Amino acid sequence: MARRRIGMADVKEILVQWEAGEAVSVIARRLGYSRPTVRKYIRSAQGVGLVADSRQLSEAEWERLTGQTLAAITPSPPAGAVRAEVARFHEYLAERVGTVRLSVLHQRLRDEEGLGASWGTFYRYVRVHWPERLARAPRVTVRLDDPPPGSEAQVDFFYVGRWPDPEAERTRKLYAFLMTLSHSRHQFLYPVLAEDLTAWLTGHIEAFTFFGGVPRRVVPDNLTAGILRADRYDPRLNRAYGELARYYGCLIDPSRAATPTDKPRVERGVSYARESFFRGREFASLAAMRMGARRWATEVAGNRVHGTTAEAPMAAFLAREQAALLPVPPQPWEPVQWTRGRVHADCHLVAVGVRYSVPYSYVGQDLEVRLGRTTVAIYQGTTLITTHARQDHGRVTRLDHYPKAGQAFLRATPQACLAQATALGPAVQRLVAALLESEIHSQLRQVQAILRLTSQYEAAQLNHACALALEAGDGRYRTVRGLLERAVECLEPESAPSSGAGAYLRGAQAFATAAVPDAGVSREPEAE
Repeated sequence: MARRRIGMADVKEILVQWEAGEAVSVIARRLGYSRPTVRKYIRSAQGVGLVADSRQLSEAEWERLTGQTLAAITPSPPAGAVRAEVARFHEYLAERVGTVRLSVLHQRLRDEEGLGASWGTFYRYVRVHWPERLARAPRVTVRLDDPPPGSEAQVDFFYVGRWPDPEAERTRKLYAFLMTLSHSRHQFLYPVLAEDLTAWLTGHIEAFTFFGGVPRRVVPDNLTAGILRADRYDPRLNRAYGELARYYGCLIDPSRAATPTDKPRVERGVSYARESFFRGREFASLAAMRMGARRWATEVAGNRVHGTTAEAPMAAFLAREQAALLPVPPQPWEPVQWTRGRVHADCHLVAVGVRYSVPYSYVGQDLEVRLGRTTVAIYQGTTLITTHARQDHGRVTRLDHYPKAGQAFLRATPQACLAQATALGPAVQRLVAALLESEIHSQLRQVQAILRLTSQYEAAQLNHACALALEAGDGRYRTVRGLLERAVECLEPESAPSSGAGAYLRGAQAFATAAVPDAGVSREPEAE
C-alpha cells in the first residue's frame, strides 16, 4: 500500500494543533497519520523555535516555520561525489533512457560497472537531465457506438469462489457463465461447477433459450474450452463449438488474447454479477442457484438503469433487440464432445474410458471421435469411418472390423457355435450343446465341422440328421455326415434294383419320415 504524501499544508496543520495544546495521539487520529510521523514533524519544528502554548503566530510566520521544519527533515540533494558517480555514465544513459527501463539500467550499471549510487539517487539524476523521456503518453480510449440490436453478444467465464454444496456435503469451486447482449446490456447468468467444454456449450444453449433468439455474432474469451488456438487473424475453434455456431447460425469472433477491452460490455458486468447476485448468499442446490440467477437477470439486473445507456436493459431488450435476434431452432442443439484417439493393435481406440472398434486398416492412426449423448462417430478428417452406440464402460466391438482370419476365429468360439446351431434348429442345438459340454477340448472341432455342413446341405436336412443321430445315441460328426450322404443318395434318380435288403427297400421317402434302423446305424464306420 502506497504511503500518503504529506505536503506543506499538512505539516502546518500538525504544528498548529500541537501549538494549541492537542496531544500527539489526538492529532494522529484526527488527521490520519501515525504517531511517529506526527512526533517527527513536531520535533523538527521545536528545533527551529516552535513552543507549545507560546503565542499566536501570523500566517506569514506559520509559513516560514513550516518551511524551516520541512527543510530540517527533507534530505538535501545528492552530494557532489555521489552525483558525480552517476554522471560518469551520462553518455551511456543518454543513449538508452526512454528505450530501456530505468530499473534495468540501474541494475546493469550496478552489477557490470560497479555503480554505488542508490536507486533514489540514480532516478533523481535521470529525472533532472531527461524529464521529457520519463513522461508517459496519456492513454487514449476510443469509445465505439453500440452495435445495432441483435448483432452482437459478449461472453465470459469467471471464478466466483468456494461454495459449500449442501447436497454433496463438501465445498466446491463455483464458476459462472455470463452472456451480455451488446446493444441492450441484457444479461444471462449461469452458475457452473467447472470451466470445461460441457459447461461452455451448455451455457450458450441456455442463453439462447433464455433470450428467445440468437445474436448474429458472439465475442467470447480465448478459453481453451471453446478456442483451441488463439490467433488475432485465424483463431481455431473447438470442433464442437464450431458445430454449435453452425447449428444456431451465429458467427464466433474471439477477442484478442489478454485483451479484455475487446469485450468491455461483459467484462464490466462480471464484478456487478459477483457482488449483486453471489455475495453473501446461500443456496440449497445448484438447480436453485440457477433458477435464482434467471430471476436476478430479469428482475434485478434487467430493471436497473444502466450507467452507460441510461435505460433499463430489460426495457431496451423488449423494445428493440428481442425482435432483431435470429430465431432459435425448434430443438436445442445436442451437446457433443470431440476428442482424438489412436487405434491400437486390437482394432480399438479409447474415448472417455471406453474402447470402440475401428476397421483394422486404421491400426496405428490417430482418428477424431465425436461423442454424442447416445452415439459415437469416428472420423478421419471429414470422412465418417464408423459409428457405435455410446456406452459408459467396457468394450464396443463390431466383428467385421477384424481381418477375415480373425472374424473366422471369433465366429468359431463355443458361444458363437451354439448361437449358430440354435438358428439352424432344435436338434442341431441339442447335439452341439452336448458336444460342447464334453470335457474333451477337441469336440469343438467336431462342432465346427457339423456347422460347416450347411454349405452342402439345407438347414432342415441337417436338423433331421442330428435328430436321428441323437436317437441312435451317436452324436459324432461322422455319423451326421453319413446320414446326410445316404439321404442324398436315396434322393438320386432310380437305378437297377439292388439284390441287397435293408433300410432302403421302402425308398427315400421312408428315410425322410422314419428313423434309420439300428442295423443301418451300426454299419457306420468307426471314427478315427
